[in-house]
Amino acid sequence: MHLTLTGWLHTLACSYALIIGGAMLWRAKGGAVHRRDGMRYIYAMLLANLTALGVYQLGGFNVFHILALCTLLSLAVAFASARWRKPGRYWLRIHLSAMLFSYYQLVGGLINEAFVRIPALHGQKAMAGLAQGVAMMVFLMVLSYFWGKTARSSAAAIALAALASSAQAGTLTLDLKGVQAGQGNLVIALYNSSEDFLKKPLRKLTVPAANAAMRVDLTDVPAGDYAVSLFQDINSDGKLDTRMFGIPAEPTGTSNNAKGSFGPPKYEAARFTVSADGKAIPIELHK
Repeated sequence: MHLTLTGWLHTLACSYALIIGGAMLWRAKGGAVHRRDGMRYIYAMLLANLTALGVYQLGGFNVFHILALCTLLSLAVAFASARWRKPGRYWLRIHLSAMLFSYYQLVGGLINEAFVRIPALHGQKAMAGLAQGVAMMVFLMVLSYFWGKTARSSAAAIALAALASSAQAGTLTLDLKGVQAGQGNLVIALYNSSEDFLKKPLRKLTVPAANAAMRVDLTDVPAGDYAVSLFQDINSDGKLDTRMFGIPAEPTGTSNNAKGSFGPPKYEAARFTVSADGKAIPIELHK
């Protein structure tokens, strides 16, 4: 089989994307490993589809080039929805749908190549149509499965970590400094989306402010992205006291020690990743 340099790059990129994309389908979603492999898959698919636009064996611009452009668009949608958690409560479904569509296009392309490259399959149009039909059916089944997973929560956004099993949950350890020892309680809130940040915590914990330096463990935290916000409720009234213009009157802290400009910090600035083995993060309270 004779291939040009463009053809070889296209073939190698497709092969790599098939392998890593298939592995991502079955591994737990969320966390640093998922993001790393996701970016590798996107890079491979970009190369595969950009080189596909340079293949003109059938003569001129044709339907396969249109499919390549559709796949590139789906990759852009998948990346943008995961990167900026948009649009709102639907970002995860859009991300999953776009990624699955791109992989379905890859499998469909493999089927077409098989019926073109393998002599025994030449002219088997009915068999090719059947294979493509089975591929579409599997794609729709997998898409329905993941949509069912995301439907378990009606929150404004669902972190990819929600797809991780309980066996992959770890302990998030908060190493706190700057606590005013013996005064009231620490109110700790854990978030997993920018829409819920500082509004609707995924988990909330109140512990006595015993020492200036403390360690607090949050157990059974699934692998994924989170942010932590806390304050010291010195007068134990259950809420953060503020001064004029909403400036906190009690000590506060945020993961990554993130600070806001003319307001509270943003989720992206406070976001960190918890792996299946857990994570420890330092937070310093300030007043």
